[in-house]
Amino acid sequence: MNSNPKDAWYHCGYCGSLFQSDYGLDEDRLCEICHRKPGVGMWPVVNLVDSTASAKVASFQKTGDKVRVVAKTPSTRDRRYRRILFFTLIWIFILLGAVGLRYYLAMDSDKPRILSVSDLGKNLTETEKEKILNQVLPECDRIIRGFLSAETSEKRIEFIGRSADLKAVVEAHDKDLSLSQLDVSSLERTGQEWIRLGDEWMVLTHWKDAEGGNVFEAVFRKELDGWKLDWPHFSQYSQASWSEFLAGEGQLDTAEFRLLARKYLDPENSTLSAPRMVIVLAAPVWGKPLQVSDESPMISVHLTRDEGKMLKAAFELREKNLAASGGKVVSKDPEGYVRVRVKLTRDEFEGEFRLTINELKSCHWMDSDITGF
Repeated sequence: MNSNPKDAWYHCGYCGSLFQSDYGLDEDRLCEICHRKPGVGMWPVVNLVDSTASAKVASFQKTGDKVRVVAKTPSTRDRRYRRILFFTLIWIFILLGAVGLRYYLAMDSDKPRILSVSDLGKNLTETEKEKILNQVLPECDRIIRGFLSAETSEKRIEFIGRSADLKAVVEAHDKDLSLSQLDVSSLERTGQEWIRLGDEWMVLTHWKDAEGGNVFEAVFRKELDGWKLDWPHFSQYSQASWSEFLAGEGQLDTAEFRLLARKYLDPENSTLSAPRMVIVLAAPVWGKPLQVSDESPMISVHLTRDEGKMLKAAFELREKNLAASGGKVVSKDPEGYVRVRVKLTRDEFEGEFRLTINELKSCHWMDSDITGF
């Protein structure tokens, strides 16, 4: 070796590296790489160097006058071991997560599920829907009994939906209903179900009083301050008197009505070039659902227009005892009739009054512009 101070090369038998130090015996001499006293050892093969050694080992040319530092690589066995350990840990974590999730779901299923009206849009069973219905029925019963027991229209308004908009209409129309004849104490609910228009769920109930003298429906809708009665549906409200409108009396030549419609079998229908349906409109009798009054003249409706398509669909549902709102309780309307909310115009033609459908708003009586189709 070279005799110049700090110009001698030493070999560490532990980590296999070369380092420079003073020439001669030195008890405190340490390897600059692993910081241990250099022992006697054979020059290690690079791939067999202990993983605790320095990340660098020295290699030199055969002449010994040049030395360069190269990166030490772990052995193939070590890399394989770490890879196996890594994937094993991943699988352990996945299995633990699956077991934990299953345990959580099992614990959650043991808890009683609390359902509310907001859950109706989800995929619930009929039993679950019925459970929610039973939760809200007591409030609906309280509303209808409170409404019918109120002595003035001002007090009745507290129980109806959209009370601010309908206040004047309720006060003017109240006298047309025979509510004073009802025996509220004898009221019996004979049917109930959920119905749906668009995204709104409503409660449809059927009622009768003592001995079935009066039979009627009541629909309840959820508002911010609780369940309320759908008054236009309950009262079968129309903007004008139907009998006066047919007779050409009253101040309105165009008005909106809640009526019943039936198909009229026109013997000339087969000879028409355009497909059409002929209908007759009639007024319902409140409390007597099987009765109608004041049938209109025949009205021709083209099946290619919106009102024709809606009526065709409504009559098809009626044949299956279903309603446009999705209800399944058997209708108490007269056989062959469907409900319509329609805007009509009357004019005079050859000395007779004629009716024209301006707009068929829906095939139900509820206070909603959603057609149900």
